[in-house]
Amino acid sequence: MKIGIGLWCLQSTATAPRSFTQAYQDLLNDAQLAEEVGVHSLWLSEHHGYYDGYCPALLPAAAAALSVTTTLQVGTGVLLLPLQDPTRVRLATAELNARFDNRFHLGTGMGYRPSEFDAMDLAMADRVKRMNVGLDVLAVDPPGKLWVGVTSPAAARRAGRRGLGLFISGAFSKAVVDSLIAAHREAWEEADRPGVTQPPVGLLRNLWLANGAVDHRQALDWVRSSYLVYAGLGWGANDTGVDFVAQVEQSMDEVEASAIVGTAEQVADELSQYDVDLVVCRVGYDEPPRSALTTVVERIGTELVPLLSDAGRTEVLA
Repeated sequence: MKIGIGLWCLQSTATAPRSFTQAYQDLLNDAQLAEEVGVHSLWLSEHHGYYDGYCPALLPAAAAALSVTTTLQVGTGVLLLPLQDPTRVRLATAELNARFDNRFHLGTGMGYRPSEFDAMDLAMADRVKRMNVGLDVLAVDPPGKLWVGVTSPAAARRAGRRGLGLFISGAFSKAVVDSLIAAHREAWEEADRPGVTQPPVGLLRNLWLANGAVDHRQALDWVRSSYLVYAGLGWGANDTGVDFVAQVEQSMDEVEASAIVGTAEQVADELSQYDVDLVVCRVGYDEPPRSALTTVVERIGTELVPLLSDAGRTEVLA
């Protein structure tokens, strides 16, 4: 099982303001630190049209992180393919992998905020069609490692039929995660197993390494706050079992319950129960000070990674 970190969104929020120059410099520093301590990958996230400058252009940001590292993998978790020109995405992704030793992972997703489609004069009702067209374009000459971000069994099956990697959203119960993995694998088998090997599965988990009750509670507060900032803005996807709009407190309770917080040994024990190739530890929250973030990245690399090197799926994820 490989261990990555995410999601780097490059924001300047009301609760944690910073200059955008600093946000992007932090990305470079964090990428170098992750590589130094043995983390497999760093993952970025995309959205549009919100006040905090949430990263709207993942490929240039990924190129910057790749340019200051030599072994770290960098991925998009996820790039909103229906909002993009898929030919441009394919060519740019191929260029990144050619320049940076095939270290880029293109994670794609459909998007779920109506305002983003409106801003680009696109019909949200067409997002599945545009997603499939985009994946078709990428399949013509695959530019590298491809993942599909999913929140529903239907999306998991679509990825499985195409033989593409699965990237599972972060606030699900283990039962939901297992059902998405099962749908993905069944569809892959029913489609006569496209690709050389079974496509990989990646799992985003809200996570923090903490020692003691005080640290544990503080970490859960950071997780909760990160989701609460966006509650009521339509950021919750459908069919997830988490309603971010109508039942805010219940939704936050469910997000908190899905988080994995504890010592490295406790976190490793829980993660080892998932049959996946990659876990992206979501530690890129607004609230933690920089010192807390860099410390947890160091601990993930030096304490958690060694404990999980033999866990989960046996396939090698380069």
